[in-house]
Amino acid sequence: MRPFPPAPSKSKLLVALAGSLACLTTFPCLAQDVTRPGDLVVPSSGNYPGAESPDKTIDNLGNTKYLNFDRLFTGFTVTPSGTGVVRSLTIVTANDAPERDPTSYILEGSDDGSTFTTIASGNFNPSTARFAIDQQSFANATQYAQYRITFPTIRTPSSANSMQVAEVQFNTNINIFTPGDAFVTTYSTGGSSSAGETAANLFDNRLGTKFGIGGGNLGPTTVEVTPGAGASTAEGFEIYGGNDDQNFPGRTPAYVTLYGSNDGTTFTQIFTTPLTQVSFNYEGQQFSFANTTSYTRYRIEFGPCSANFAQIGEFRLMGSVSNAAPGNDTCATAQTVAAGSISSSNLNATGATTSSCGTNDMLDVWYSYHASNSGPIEINTIGAGELDTTLQVFDGCGGPAVACNDNANNGKSRVTFSAIANHNYKIRVAGANMTTGAFALNIITSPVSHTDVAVALNYNFNGIVQSGEEGNPDSPLGYRAISDRGLALTGTVGSLEVGLEGRTGIPYTVITTPDTLDMVQLGDRNQVDGGGRFFDDIIDGDNIGVQPDWLTNTDQTGPQTTTLSTPQTMGVGTQIGVLYDASNGGNNFDLILNFAAGDPVSVRLNAPD
Repeated sequence: MRPFPPAPSKSKLLVALAGSLACLTTFPCLAQDVTRPGDLVVPSSGNYPGAESPDKTIDNLGNTKYLNFDRLFTGFTVTPSGTGVVRSLTIVTANDAPERDPTSYILEGSDDGSTFTTIASGNFNPSTARFAIDQQSFANATQYAQYRITFPTIRTPSSANSMQVAEVQFNTNINIFTPGDAFVTTYSTGGSSSAGETAANLFDNRLGTKFGIGGGNLGPTTVEVTPGAGASTAEGFEIYGGNDDQNFPGRTPAYVTLYGSNDGTTFTQIFTTPLTQVSFNYEGQQFSFANTTSYTRYRIEFGPCSANFAQIGEFRLMGSVSNAAPGNDTCATAQTVAAGSISSSNLNATGATTSSCGTNDMLDVWYSYHASNSGPIEINTIGAGELDTTLQVFDGCGGPAVACNDNANNGKSRVTFSAIANHNYKIRVAGANMTTGAFALNIITSPVSHTDVAVALNYNFNGIVQSGEEGNPDSPLGYRAISDRGLALTGTVGSLEVGLEGRTGIPYTVITTPDTLDMVQLGDRNQVDGGGRFFDDIIDGDNIGVQPDWLTNTDQTGPQTTTLSTPQTMGVGTQIGVLYDASNGGNNFDLILNFAAGDPVSVRLNAPD
C-alpha cells in the first residue's frame, strides 16, 4: 500500500473550520463514531473537487460526499476527537454512480502520525441503491490517536472516473438491527403509514427509504423490534432524517426513548433524548449511553413532530451481540404470551427434534399461552420478519399436538384450533430447513370465520408451467403462454401453489396437473412483441412452439365468460379473491359479476408486469 502524501496546509485549515461549525451548531458530540464533524481530515491526495472534499465523510450528512479522481487506493487520515476502540467501519454510498462505490478497505491506526499499524482489511458490499449503508466489523483492542482508511478498489473501475463515498464512520460497536428484523408498530390515534413507508425502512440499510407517519403530530409512535441477531447490549443509536427534510421542515420527532425487554411484556427504559429538528436531507444524529443489560427486544418511542407528518430515514442501534441460546429455547422455559402480536427470533436456538408438518425444522423456540375462554383461536407468524416458519401447538409440554402448519402464507404459518378455557397451550415456532431469523407471532382470540369456495372457471388457455411441460413447446397438449412468458409452479416456498392466500386469508386454488388448461387468459398471442411471438407453422420453426390442439383461436381479447354450475349465494360479508397477472408492461381488465337477481357489478383489476 502506498502512503498518503501530505495535503496542502490550506486544505487542512478549510476542512477543520467547516466541520467545527457543524458540530457546534447542529450535532451532539457524543457518539459511537469516534469522529466528529470538525475533526482534522487529511486526504490521500488533492485530486478532488473543492465542494466534495474528504471532510464530507464525517459531517453526518448523507447527501454530501467525498470524491477523488485517483479512483484506486484513495482515502484519508482523520484525527478523531472522540474516544473508544474502533471495532467496525460503516460507509454510506453517495447520491449517484454506483460504479464509484468503494468495495474494499484497509484500516490503520497511529499514535504519532508517521508509524501506522494495520487494524483490519476486508471488503464492502453495499447495495447499488443510492444512500446505501454497509458495515464491516473486526476484532480490535487498541485505541489510536489517528486512523487512516484506504479504499483500494471500487465497484466498476472500467467505467468509473473516481471513487466517492458519502459517509465513513469509525464505530466502537456494531449495528444490532438487520434488514428483515421482526417489528410491531403502534400508532397514536389517527396515525398511520403507507405501504411503502412502514417501520421496516428503519433498518433496511438505506437512507433513501423512510418510515413515514401520517398524523405524526398526534402523539408518540412506538416500534417494537426483535433483532434477528439475538440477545444484545445496546450502548448508543444513530437516527437519520428523510429524503426531503430540507423542503418540509418539522418532520423530525421531538424525542426518542429506547426501552429493552427479555419477555416482550415488561420493558425497561434505557435512554431518552430530545432530537434536533434537522434542516438538511439525510442528516444524522448520534447518541451514546451507559448500559450493561442485555435484551432480546427493544421498543423505540418516537415523540410527535411539529408538522403533520413525521419521518425517519434510518435508525441504527449500536452495541454488542450475545451468542447465548434464547431464554425460551425449550418447552420448559417457554415465554408467556397473551393475545396480540409480538416480534421474536429463533437465533441461537438449539432444538433437536422436528415438527410433524415441517422439514428439518429443529431450531425452535417456545411460548406459553393461557386460554381464558373456550372457543376458536388463530395463531400465525404472518407479518414482519423474513424467517420461513413452521408452527405447532401442544396441549402442554409433552402433551398431544393440537395443530401444525408449515406454509400457509408464502413461508409463514397459520393454525386455528378450538381452545378450552383455563388450558395452557405450548406454541412451538421453528425455522424450516434449519434456518434462523426474525418473525412475528400473532395470537387472535376472535379469528375471522369463513367458508371458502373454490370457483372453477372455464379455462381457455394453458398459462402456468407445470413440471414436465417446460422445454417442450411443440407438444400439442402442453404449456403455451398467450404472452411471451408464463407463471411457473416449482413446489418451493414462494411458488404459486405453496401457501397461496390473500392478505385476508382467502386461499387460492391452482391447477397443478401438466398438459391441463389452467388459466383464463385475455389477449392475442399474435400481437405479443409486435407480432414477434406468433406460433410456428411447423415444429421448431421457431417462434416458439406450435399452436396447440386445444387453442382454436389465438385471439382471446373478447369477454371470457363462466357460468357457475352451482350458483353461489353472496351476503354482505362475502369476499371474492381473484388471482391475476399481466405481461408486457402490465395492464388492466374488468371483472363483471352477473346475478340471477339484481344488477351486475363491475370491478376493474390493475396488474403490474
